[in-house]
Amino acid sequence: MSSNAAQAGNPSPGQSAHPTHRHGIRLVPLGLSLSTFLAISFALCAVANLIPALESIHVLSALYPAIDWTQPAPLIAGVFWAFGTGWYVALVFGSLYNLFGGARK
Repeated sequence: MSSNAAQAGNPSPGQSAHPTHRHGIRLVPLGLSLSTFLAISFALCAVANLIPALESIHVLSALYPAIDWTQPAPLIAGVFWAFGTGWYVALVFGSLYNLFGGARK
């Protein structure tokens, strides 16, 4: 009967209803997820910038008007910067989250 109670989400005798140990954010999956998301988003944004109808209203053209987005060097650099930014955010945010509320024992 105790295995049925445990499967139903009820604590068995001797277990607390409120867990005292919470796991924090794992930094490597967070870093890989954010970095990949930002790199893909930048790449899609850069490709959309190559569409003539969108070129005049695109954010990349407005932020960096002197850069020729048809050259591969700014695209590659942008993808690497986006990937690095994802890791930066993951390490700072994940560490702060784990410090202030994620990993309590």
